[in-house]
Amino acid sequence: MIEKTRGGTLLSQVHQVSGRVWNRILRNHDMSDLEGARGRVIFALWENDSVPIKTLCEKTCLDKSTLTGILSRLLRDGYINRESDETDRRSVRISLTGKEQGFLEKIELVSNEMNRIFYNGFSDEEIKQFDSFLERILINCKNEEK
Repeated sequence: MIEKTRGGTLLSQVHQVSGRVWNRILRNHDMSDLEGARGRVIFALWENDSVPIKTLCEKTCLDKSTLTGILSRLLRDGYINRESDETDRRSVRISLTGKEQGFLEKIELVSNEMNRIFYNGFSDEEIKQFDSFLERILINCKNEEK
């Protein structure tokens, strides 16, 4: 085993810097409503709409208390609906209202711009390998969190 590693520190720094770059790109394309965790929630709902809060916690890696505040603001701003689950009255399902549809035409453009910045100088094989390593790290961390 390597005595001293920098992976955790580097991941933390990448998270901070890439978040600022991503938010700048969103603002440059008049998409500031997708900044930060709000965007993570909307992206997760684009993948699978009308889901329980627990599913959104898993998809966004946000804890329930943090997600609750974000959902309140998204509800206030007209991006989501909260509905009782017909099969389980104790559960609440979150769905998109359609207000976010205005972002769909630009989202591929901004995602491609971020990917270009993020993977600049990487070969296709290096990108696959890097993504694989990150997935393994994420699984390790999630397993430890349980």
